[in-house]
Amino acid sequence: MTTDFALPIEIVRTNRKKTASIEIRHDTIKVTVPKRFSDRSVNDLINKRSSWIRKKIATQLQTPAPKAKEWVNGETFAYLGRNYRLKLTPDADTTKLKNGYLCVPHQPELPQQERNTAVKASLTDWYITQANRKLQQKTDRYAHILGVQPTAMRVKNYKARWGSCSATGDISYNWRIIMAPHRVVDYVVVHELAHLVEHNHSPNYWKHVENVIPDCRTQREWLKHNANTLDF
Repeated sequence: MTTDFALPIEIVRTNRKKTASIEIRHDTIKVTVPKRFSDRSVNDLINKRSSWIRKKIATQLQTPAPKAKEWVNGETFAYLGRNYRLKLTPDADTTKLKNGYLCVPHQPELPQQERNTAVKASLTDWYITQANRKLQQKTDRYAHILGVQPTAMRVKNYKARWGSCSATGDISYNWRIIMAPHRVVDYVVVHELAHLVEHNHSPNYWKHVENVIPDCRTQREWLKHNANTLDF
Protein backbone atom coordinates (compact mmCIF):
# COMPACT_ATOMS: atom_id res chain seq x y z
CA MET A 1 0.00 0.00 0.00
CA THR A 2 1.18 3.51 -0.78
CA THR A 3 1.63 5.28 2.55
CA ASP A 4 3.86 8.24 1.75
CA PHE A 5 1.06 10.80 1.83
CA ALA A 6 1.24 14.10 3.66
CA LEU A 7 -1.59 13.00 5.96
CA PRO A 8 -2.18 9.86 8.05
CA ILE A 9 -4.71 7.28 6.84
CA GLU A 10 -7.74 6.45 8.99
CA ILE A 11 -9.56 3.25 7.97
CA VAL A 12 -13.16 2.88 9.13
CA ARG A 13 -15.07 -0.37 8.64
CA THR A 14 -18.84 -0.22 8.93
CA ASN A 15 -21.91 -2.34 8.23
CA ARG A 16 -23.74 0.78 7.06
CA LYS A 17 -21.82 1.08 3.79
CA LYS A 18 -22.05 -1.14 0.74
CA THR A 19 -19.38 0.75 -1.20
CA ALA A 20 -16.02 2.26 -0.28
CA SER A 21 -15.26 5.97 -0.08
CA ILE A 22 -12.22 8.17 0.52
CA GLU A 23 -12.46 11.60 2.09
CA ILE A 24 -9.57 14.03 2.49
CA ARG A 25 -10.01 15.89 5.76
CA HIS A 26 -7.87 18.66 7.20
CA ASP A 27 -5.86 16.25 9.37
CA THR A 28 -6.43 12.76 7.94
CA ILE A 29 -7.31 10.63 4.93
CA LYS A 30 -10.52 8.87 5.92
CA VAL A 31 -11.12 5.57 4.11
CA THR A 32 -14.57 4.14 4.86
CA VAL A 33 -15.28 0.60 3.66
CA PRO A 34 -17.85 -2.16 4.27
CA LYS A 35 -16.83 -4.56 7.04
CA ARG A 36 -16.46 -7.38 4.54
CA PHE A 37 -13.53 -5.55 2.86
CA SER A 38 -10.25 -7.40 3.39
CA ASP A 39 -7.00 -5.58 4.17
CA ARG A 40 -5.85 -6.39 0.66
CA SER A 41 -8.97 -4.80 -0.85
CA VAL A 42 -8.38 -1.67 1.22
CA ASN A 43 -4.75 -1.51 0.09
CA ASP A 44 -5.76 -1.97 -3.55
CA LEU A 45 -8.32 0.83 -3.23
CA ILE A 46 -5.79 3.27 -1.77
CA ASN A 47 -3.17 2.40 -4.39
CA LYS A 48 -5.72 2.80 -7.18
CA ARG A 49 -6.79 6.23 -5.90
CA SER A 50 -3.32 7.44 -4.90
CA SER A 51 -3.07 10.04 -7.69
CA TRP A 52 -6.48 11.46 -6.78
CA ILE A 53 -5.51 11.52 -3.08
CA ARG A 54 -2.29 13.41 -3.81
CA LYS A 55 -4.15 15.93 -5.96
CA LYS A 56 -6.72 16.58 -3.24
CA ILE A 57 -4.04 16.95 -0.56
CA ALA A 58 -2.09 19.37 -2.75
CA THR A 59 -5.21 21.49 -3.23
CA GLN A 60 -5.87 21.44 0.50
CA LEU A 61 -2.31 22.45 1.35
CA GLN A 62 -2.71 25.51 -0.86
CA THR A 63 -5.46 26.71 1.47
CA PRO A 64 -3.86 28.87 4.17
CA ALA A 65 -4.07 27.36 7.64
CA PRO A 66 -6.09 29.40 10.12
CA LYS A 67 -3.98 31.79 12.16
CA ALA A 68 -3.39 30.56 15.71
CA LYS A 69 -5.54 32.40 18.23
CA GLU A 70 -3.83 34.85 20.56
CA TRP A 71 -6.83 35.17 22.89
CA VAL A 72 -6.88 38.96 22.86
CA ASN A 73 -9.62 41.55 22.53
CA GLY A 74 -10.93 41.95 19.00
CA GLU A 75 -10.16 38.47 17.69
CA THR A 76 -13.02 36.97 15.69
CA PHE A 77 -14.77 33.67 16.34
CA ALA A 78 -17.42 32.10 14.13
CA TYR A 79 -20.83 31.08 15.43
CA LEU A 80 -23.48 29.79 13.01
CA GLY A 81 -21.63 31.35 10.11
CA ARG A 82 -21.19 34.84 11.57
CA ASN A 83 -18.04 36.29 13.08
CA TYR A 84 -18.10 37.81 16.55
CA ARG A 85 -15.32 39.70 18.28
CA LEU A 86 -13.81 38.53 21.54
CA LYS A 87 -14.22 40.85 24.51
CA LEU A 88 -12.28 39.90 27.64
CA THR A 89 -14.44 40.90 30.60
CA PRO A 90 -12.82 40.78 34.07
CA ASP A 91 -16.14 41.17 35.94
CA ALA A 92 -18.04 38.51 33.95
CA ASP A 93 -19.11 35.23 35.55
CA THR A 94 -19.93 33.35 32.35
CA THR A 95 -19.36 33.68 28.62
CA LYS A 96 -22.17 35.52 26.83
CA LEU A 97 -22.95 36.73 23.32
CA LYS A 98 -23.84 40.39 23.82
CA ASN A 99 -24.15 43.26 21.34
CA GLY A 100 -22.11 41.43 18.72
CA TYR A 101 -19.32 40.48 21.12
CA LEU A 102 -18.36 37.22 22.76
CA CYS A 103 -17.84 38.43 26.31
CA VAL A 104 -15.58 35.97 28.12
CA PRO A 105 -14.52 35.98 31.80
CA HIS A 106 -10.96 37.20 32.17
CA GLN A 107 -8.49 36.98 35.06
CA PRO A 108 -5.76 39.54 34.26
CA GLU A 109 -3.81 38.66 37.41
CA LEU A 110 -2.94 35.19 36.05
CA PRO A 111 0.22 34.49 34.01
CA GLN A 112 -0.45 34.87 30.28
CA GLN A 113 -0.44 31.15 29.46
CA GLU A 114 -2.89 30.40 32.27
CA ARG A 115 -5.09 33.31 31.16
CA ASN A 116 -5.17 32.01 27.60
CA THR A 117 -6.00 28.49 28.77
CA ALA A 118 -8.83 29.80 30.96
CA VAL A 119 -10.27 31.95 28.17
CA LYS A 120 -10.16 29.05 25.71
CA ALA A 121 -11.83 26.73 28.23
CA SER A 122 -14.61 29.24 28.95
CA LEU A 123 -15.22 29.81 25.26
CA THR A 124 -15.21 26.07 24.53
CA ASP A 125 -17.79 25.48 27.27
CA TRP A 126 -19.98 28.19 25.76
CA TYR A 127 -19.78 26.66 22.28
CA ILE A 128 -20.65 23.21 23.64
CA THR A 129 -23.66 24.64 25.50
CA GLN A 130 -24.88 26.41 22.36
CA ALA A 131 -24.26 23.29 20.28
CA ASN A 132 -26.40 21.19 22.62
CA ARG A 133 -29.23 23.71 22.47
CA LYS A 134 -29.20 24.49 18.75
CA LEU A 135 -28.52 20.95 17.58
CA GLN A 136 -31.35 19.61 19.73
CA GLN A 137 -33.71 22.15 18.14
CA LYS A 138 -32.59 21.27 14.64
CA THR A 139 -32.67 17.53 15.36
CA ASP A 140 -36.25 17.77 16.64
CA ARG A 141 -37.31 19.82 13.62
CA TYR A 142 -35.78 17.60 10.96
CA ALA A 143 -36.66 14.35 12.73
CA HIS A 144 -40.31 15.43 12.45
CA ILE A 145 -39.89 16.22 8.74
CA LEU A 146 -38.21 12.87 8.04
CA GLY A 147 -40.66 10.97 10.22
CA VAL A 148 -37.97 9.44 12.44
CA GLN A 149 -37.23 9.44 16.15
CA PRO A 150 -33.63 9.17 17.38
CA THR A 151 -33.17 7.47 20.72
CA ALA A 152 -30.81 10.20 21.93
CA MET A 153 -28.91 13.29 20.78
CA ARG A 154 -25.39 13.97 22.03
CA VAL A 155 -22.62 16.48 21.38
CA LYS A 156 -19.10 15.07 21.36
CA ASN A 157 -15.51 16.18 20.88
CA TYR A 158 -14.89 14.37 17.60
CA LYS A 159 -11.60 15.03 15.82
CA ALA A 160 -12.28 13.58 12.37
CA ARG A 161 -16.05 13.51 11.84
CA TRP A 162 -19.00 15.89 12.04
CA GLY A 163 -21.58 13.43 13.23
CA SER A 164 -22.61 9.82 13.58
CA CYS A 165 -25.70 7.64 13.85
CA SER A 166 -25.38 4.44 15.85
CA ALA A 167 -27.13 1.16 15.14
CA THR A 168 -29.35 1.86 18.15
CA GLY A 169 -30.46 5.24 16.81
CA ASP A 170 -28.22 7.54 18.87
CA ILE A 171 -27.31 10.72 16.99
CA SER A 172 -24.02 12.43 17.88
CA TYR A 173 -22.51 15.66 16.57
CA ASN A 174 -19.13 17.33 16.71
CA TRP A 175 -19.67 20.50 18.76
CA ARG A 176 -17.47 22.46 16.34
CA ILE A 177 -20.12 22.23 13.61
CA ILE A 178 -21.96 25.02 15.44
CA MET A 179 -19.37 27.43 13.99
CA ALA A 180 -20.60 26.70 10.45
CA PRO A 181 -23.45 28.54 8.68
CA HIS A 182 -27.00 27.46 9.53
CA ARG A 183 -27.50 25.69 6.22
CA VAL A 184 -24.35 23.61 6.68
CA VAL A 185 -25.44 22.64 10.18
CA ASP A 186 -28.86 21.68 8.80
CA TYR A 187 -27.17 19.43 6.24
CA VAL A 188 -25.13 17.63 8.91
CA VAL A 189 -28.25 17.08 11.04
CA VAL A 190 -30.25 15.70 8.11
CA HIS A 191 -27.27 13.61 6.97
CA GLU A 192 -27.27 11.77 10.30
CA LEU A 193 -31.05 11.54 10.73
CA ALA A 194 -31.45 10.09 7.25
CA HIS A 195 -29.49 7.06 8.45
CA LEU A 196 -32.51 6.20 10.58
CA VAL A 197 -34.34 5.65 7.28
CA GLU A 198 -31.50 4.15 5.24
CA HIS A 199 -28.55 2.72 7.18
CA ASN A 200 -26.11 3.29 4.31
CA HIS A 201 -25.08 5.84 1.69
CA SER A 202 -27.08 4.31 -1.16
CA PRO A 203 -28.87 6.36 -3.86
CA ASN A 204 -32.08 5.99 -1.83
CA TYR A 205 -30.33 7.42 1.20
CA TRP A 206 -29.18 10.50 -0.73
CA LYS A 207 -32.71 10.98 -2.10
CA HIS A 208 -33.97 11.33 1.46
CA VAL A 209 -31.26 13.90 2.21
CA GLU A 210 -31.89 15.86 -1.00
CA ASN A 211 -35.65 15.90 -0.41
CA VAL A 212 -35.02 17.90 2.76
CA ILE A 213 -31.81 19.74 1.80
CA PRO A 214 -31.99 20.19 -2.01
CA ASP A 215 -28.60 21.95 -2.06
CA CYS A 216 -26.93 19.32 0.14
CA ARG A 217 -24.05 18.90 -2.30
CA THR A 218 -23.24 22.60 -2.01
CA GLN A 219 -23.25 22.38 1.78
CA ARG A 220 -21.13 19.23 1.70
CA GLU A 221 -18.55 20.94 -0.52
CA TRP A 222 -18.50 23.97 1.77
CA LEU A 223 -17.75 21.69 4.69
CA LYS A 224 -14.96 19.91 2.84
CA HIS A 225 -13.26 23.16 1.88
CA ASN A 226 -13.75 24.99 5.18
CA ALA A 227 -13.37 22.21 7.75
CA ASN A 228 -10.01 23.56 8.96
CA THR A 229 -11.61 26.90 9.88
CA LEU A 230 -14.08 25.32 12.31
CA ASP A 231 -11.79 25.12 15.30
CA PHE A 232 -9.65 27.23 17.59
